[in-house]
Amino acid sequence: MNREDVRHQLWHPRKETKGRTRWWWYGCAVEKEEIIRELDMMQEAEIGGVELQILYPLQADEKEKSLQNYEYLSPGYFELIRFAADEAAARGMQFDLTLGSSWPFGGPFMPEELCGQNVLPFSIDVEGPCTFYKDLTTVIYGKVVGAVLGKMEGAQMMPETIVDITDHVVDKYLFNWPWGTEIEEIDIPAGLHKIVLFVSSDKKQRVLKPLRGGDGLIIDHNRKDSLRKFLEYGGDPIVEAVGQGKIQNFFCDSIEVFGHNWTDILYDEFRKRRGYELRPYIYALWGEIKGMTDQVRYDYQKTMAELTVENFFQELTAWCHEKGAVSRIQAHGTWGDILQAYGAADIPEGETFSAFDRYEVNTVHRKLAVSAGHVYHKPIISNESFTWLRFPRFVVSLENIKAAADSIFLDGINQIVNHGYSYSKDDDEKMLAFYASTNINHTNTWWKYYKKLSVYINRVCDFMQRGEPVVTTAVYLPQHDIWAETPIADTHMCMKLDERLQVACIDGIHKAGYWFDYVNDDVLKNWKDYGYDTLLLIECDRIPLETMEKIREFAEHGGRVIAAERVPSKSCGRMHYEERTAEICRIGSEMKEQGKLTVTSDKFESLIQELRRVKKPDVQIYHHPDTVGYVHRRTDTEEIYFISNVSINDIKEIIKFTKNKKGFCVFDPMDGKEKEIHQLNIAEDGIEVSVDLDAYQSLLFVFGQDIAFPSVEREKETKEKCLELSNGWTLEIPQKAFRKEYDILEGWEREPELKYYSGSGSYSKTFQISESAWQQLQDADTVLLELEHIGKTAEIYVNGTFVDTIIKHPYRVDITGLLKQGENRIEITAVNLLINRMIDPEYPERLEETILPQWPYASGGLNECRKERLFNWREREMVKEPYPSGIWGKVEITVQK
Repeated sequence: MNREDVRHQLWHPRKETKGRTRWWWYGCAVEKEEIIRELDMMQEAEIGGVELQILYPLQADEKEKSLQNYEYLSPGYFELIRFAADEAAARGMQFDLTLGSSWPFGGPFMPEELCGQNVLPFSIDVEGPCTFYKDLTTVIYGKVVGAVLGKMEGAQMMPETIVDITDHVVDKYLFNWPWGTEIEEIDIPAGLHKIVLFVSSDKKQRVLKPLRGGDGLIIDHNRKDSLRKFLEYGGDPIVEAVGQGKIQNFFCDSIEVFGHNWTDILYDEFRKRRGYELRPYIYALWGEIKGMTDQVRYDYQKTMAELTVENFFQELTAWCHEKGAVSRIQAHGTWGDILQAYGAADIPEGETFSAFDRYEVNTVHRKLAVSAGHVYHKPIISNESFTWLRFPRFVVSLENIKAAADSIFLDGINQIVNHGYSYSKDDDEKMLAFYASTNINHTNTWWKYYKKLSVYINRVCDFMQRGEPVVTTAVYLPQHDIWAETPIADTHMCMKLDERLQVACIDGIHKAGYWFDYVNDDVLKNWKDYGYDTLLLIECDRIPLETMEKIREFAEHGGRVIAAERVPSKSCGRMHYEERTAEICRIGSEMKEQGKLTVTSDKFESLIQELRRVKKPDVQIYHHPDTVGYVHRRTDTEEIYFISNVSINDIKEIIKFTKNKKGFCVFDPMDGKEKEIHQLNIAEDGIEVSVDLDAYQSLLFVFGQDIAFPSVEREKETKEKCLELSNGWTLEIPQKAFRKEYDILEGWEREPELKYYSGSGSYSKTFQISESAWQQLQDADTVLLELEHIGKTAEIYVNGTFVDTIIKHPYRVDITGLLKQGENRIEITAVNLLINRMIDPEYPERLEETILPQWPYASGGLNECRKERLFNWREREMVKEPYPSGIWGKVEITVQK
């Protein structure tokens, strides 16, 4: 590949790397004509595919308006999915489907015995000796899955005194009808004892906010038969109705289950996998059993972890393959080995949640998914992007989205799925919007300009899906400690890991230039198959003996091992705990004595200092490592680096590419143009480049044997103001029959009749260029039009020629060669944010005060839910004044020499 090849590929990126979008249909109340219209608009915006998610209704049936809500899995439901899939295929767009109605997986067809269970402990203190009986009717509610009696010393139960009394907990009858629960008479020995019952509640989680007909219990994520029951009714009929092969990806959203901490197959699976019975030691899952609490908790959590990976994540992918599709899965929320869970998918998917338009490693929702993709060799790692990017809604700018996309890329994601596109037949006040969405659809004011970002995303993903990631530093995940230290719970492994490792530690490693992967026991078991040369052990106390032996083997073959603060010193689980722990301690001590393992005083600066001592960063950002990051990929012939400045500041940066001495080229994937460099030093250990990075600018560096070194351009020595254009502008907004001439520019939200206006406005100015000013322009290398403030997007024309659309800082465009001596004209079409219209007191609220017969739910509670998700009362509470709109402040023409 040479320089022209790179340029050509930037301008003609592969269509399969285009961004996708989640597409919400509310109540399945959609029409075929509107499906066609919206797919056409997505295609025009260069969106490459849709992920259809059909969920709760927002509107009542209105036959006169052809508005009908179709039930989950009804003939109309199937017909509309089939139609949308065919129309997407006709446009060359990918068509994916979220299984289920809303989330998590479940539905009306799920039998109670196969649904997720929520077990809670219930304890009774008893002083013996005595005979004990207890009527628990109305005291506990649900099925008792285990009950034990044990003597207490202090706060601990003595293991040798524990008695399984589950068989003594029986039904209590009223008129031959099971009415409650009681504990039969049992003899209590002398001393203080505790009776503990674990009760599986009959109040089980149901699908959250489903489509009509989709309500029901959620699946048990630990049981294969539970998942298969769901797929039998909620998957197979869809494939049969739509046609096998028409749905490319089946998608599973994040695992948002609450309290699911038990499964009826646990006792049998525990015995087979852990080698002893759980029930006698069940109290350890909540309280303390002397000498074994963390061991039993580990074995319980480890068993639950294995079951969910095998019976849910891997089984879901197997079903997708049976149906001629691939799986795309968000694993965050699970209690399993998180890398195994993500890695079970054909396409692991992360998520960007909240205001992540900044440079920071996102462990919880992204970096773990990326690491799983790397270690399990998944070439595409996607991301649900821009969820809750700003709260309240409708204040997100294209600049926010661009910065958030770059943050996503810097974690290693290489496929974007927008969150997202709401089906909304009307473009005005009747628009529909998702409650957690960035509203990237035709109802937004800046939708016309989204294509610019869409093309950018396509270009970056094209290059980020090439070759393989280059990662030489590994961070071992302390999952075993989390399992051992967590009582019975639906453990959110991602969040627990993030809390334990800490953002400051992980960011410190990343921003020191050490792009890393999280790794697990699977990776260390097969360390020879990977390219890691450095392993970091952080907050790791417990480790399987087999893994510790592999770490020693890794070090003996030249790998560097660094432990922050301490070396792992405990085994995992109850079986052979003492002897395995002793061996782990022995290996750790020997490795330290032999200089094969270094222990740092902390996991922050001391750890970074040790990293710098043993290896050079892959890429070194000299001046702004807190805002400039990188991704490195390698093909058979090229080294590809994505570099991004995620900040509002223009900067001058020096970047060193270690071990790289090939020729290279530098392009901006936003405009596809080659970027100037100002300094080039080729040293023995790599190449050092000086480059200007604009605010929120990203660059692609491509190194290759057939690429010549770029020419070094001198830095522009001066920038001078040539013309002041801040005064004498005219604003016209035909939609509002508004026209006004401004001596001093100000935002149009200051005009009473435009205060709540969201849309576009056209600014124009005619001005003269004198002979002296013309000479100054002629002597310049570059002529720039610079604006101090834009709220929030601006389309620039000079003398009738389109220049560019400004969607982010810096607010300047290159207008070299477009001016002329004498009379000139500049036109700027500005577009503001949607929030101003949404907080307008006159904006119609359409929630019916009474429950309508035609409303699909005859439920006041669900009407309240509908209000929360459809209307904009939160925006009105949180935003009291309109956002600045149009242009204001200084407008100048400057020249660079």
